[in-house]
Amino acid sequence: MKKLVLILGLVLSLGANARADDNVNKQEFVNPIFYQPLEPLSSTVGWTYLTPKTIDFRTPLDKNLVDSTGECELVENKQDHITLLCDVTWRNEKKKEYYTYVIKGLFMPDCLRILEYNYRKIEDFSENEMHAAKYCVTPPDYVPSESD
Repeated sequence: MKKLVLILGLVLSLGANARADDNVNKQEFVNPIFYQPLEPLSSTVGWTYLTPKTIDFRTPLDKNLVDSTGECELVENKQDHITLLCDVTWRNEKKKEYYTYVIKGLFMPDCLRILEYNYRKIEDFSENEMHAAKYCVTPPDYVPSESD
């Protein structure tokens, strides 16, 4: 009987540890705004879809056509910005690049502006907006007016 109780306790202990490890591996963005599709604010950038582990770029002319994809690691996870380190496959070429997404504020009542910076080395990061892709997402608490 003691052996049965000991074995049962060991099994329950191992199960609890496995569940705790699963929660550590399941990273989520601190700010859920980054889960929204990033709508481009120019015709030279396509739609972008993010998760803490993936990145998906669409073509500028058709948001249903995949341009490139990547497997990522969430390096920085803040309320106002995130940084992903991604292995991106683009036209059969693999590149390892950082992608930083920064919330810049309201562009219009229904558009929260997000900038994308991509760079090869962490020390190459520059917040020069001239080189950033610009996107729009629906701001939190946005309620469409009758004119929308």
